[in-house]
Amino acid sequence: MRRSTITTRVLGGSALACAAAALALVFVRYDAPAPRTDILAALGLAAVAAAGWAFACRTAPAFGPAPAPEAGPSSALPGRLPPPRRDLGTVIGFLLLALTPYSAHRLAQGPGGGGVFLGLVGLLLIVVTVKVMLFVRKQTSMKQRLLKLKVLAEDAAHGEVYAVRVRAGEPVRTRFSERGDKPGAVDVSYWHWIVLREGAQEIRLAAPRGDVARAAVRFGGQEGWLYLPKRWKLIDDELPAAFVADGGEALLGLTDPDEVRAYLVKDLRTTSPDRAARRVPSTAKFRAPVHLPLFGGVLLATLLALPVLLLGEDVPTAAAWFLCALAAGSAVTGALRRGGDGARAVLSDVPWTQRDETDPSIA
Repeated sequence: MRRSTITTRVLGGSALACAAAALALVFVRYDAPAPRTDILAALGLAAVAAAGWAFACRTAPAFGPAPAPEAGPSSALPGRLPPPRRDLGTVIGFLLLALTPYSAHRLAQGPGGGGVFLGLVGLLLIVVTVKVMLFVRKQTSMKQRLLKLKVLAEDAAHGEVYAVRVRAGEPVRTRFSERGDKPGAVDVSYWHWIVLREGAQEIRLAAPRGDVARAAVRFGGQEGWLYLPKRWKLIDDELPAAFVADGGEALLGLTDPDEVRAYLVKDLRTTSPDRAARRVPSTAKFRAPVHLPLFGGVLLATLLALPVLLLGEDVPTAAAWFLCALAAGSAVTGALRRGGDGARAVLSDVPWTQRDETDPSIA
C-alpha cells in the first residue's frame, strides 16, 4: 500500500481528462475530416499520463502507521470532523467507460450519419448508457450514510458528543449469507469494519472497504476517542460514529446502536471548536491486476479504431461499424474482466480477520 502524492493525483487526473477529451471530440467535431489527429493526440497524451501515473504510484512512499503525538493524548476533543472521502476518480472512470460504446458508435457513423440502422443502434446505446449511469450513481450513492454523518459532525461542531476512550484493533471482513430472491438461491454480501475495544467490550465501526484497510494500517493498536452523536435518538438503525486517534486522524463510519448503548447515557463530552480532526491520508490507486488489463483493452481498442480515425469515410460503413464495435467491446471487456481483482488487491494489503455469518432463518 502506497501513499497518494501530488504527482499521482495530477497524473491520474490528467489521464482521465485526456480520455474524456478523446471521447468528447467524437461528438464536438463529428464532421471533422480524416485523419482525426485531434483524437489520436488526446489518446496519446492519456497513454503517457496513465503510464506516468502507474510509475508514480509504484514509487510513492509506503503507507505506514500514523505517528503518535509527542505530547501525549490531549484532553480537548476536536470539534471539527473531516467530511467523508469520495472516490471521484473511480466514479469518473466508470462514467467514461459507460460512454465508450456510444462514442464508438458515433465514430462509426462518420460525418454522413451512417443511415437508419446505425441511427436505431445509437438510440439503443443512448438508453443503455443512461441506464448504466443511473446504476453507477445508485451503487456509489452514500446519501443515508452521509446524512447520518452530517448529524455527528454538526453535534461535534456545536460542542457536545458522546465519546469514550477506545483502542483500535484488527480489520474484519464478514461474509453474510441470506435468503435469495429466487427459490433455492442464497445471496451473499460482505461487510467490513475495524474493531474498537473499550476494556473487554468490542465495538464494530463499519466503513467502505478501502477506508477500513487504510485505518487498520494507520491506527492498529493506537488509542483515541469514539464519537457518537448527541441526537442519537433521532436516528434509525445504525448510528454514525467516528474514531479520532490521538494523533488527530479520523475514520468515519456506522456502528450498531446495541454495542454502544451503554455510552449514550453517561459519556457526554465537550468538544473544542479550535481543534480539527483530519482524514486518513489517501492511497495510490494503481493495481496491476486491475489496471494492466484495462490499459491493454484501451490499447487494443485504439488499434482497432485506427483505420476509421485515419481514413474516415474511405472505410466501408460495414467495416467501420464492425471495427468500432470491436473497439468498444475491447475497452469495456478489459475494464470489467478483472474487476474483482481490485477487491482482492485491497484485501491483500492488510491481514483481515475473516468471519462467516448466516441469517438465522436459513441456518
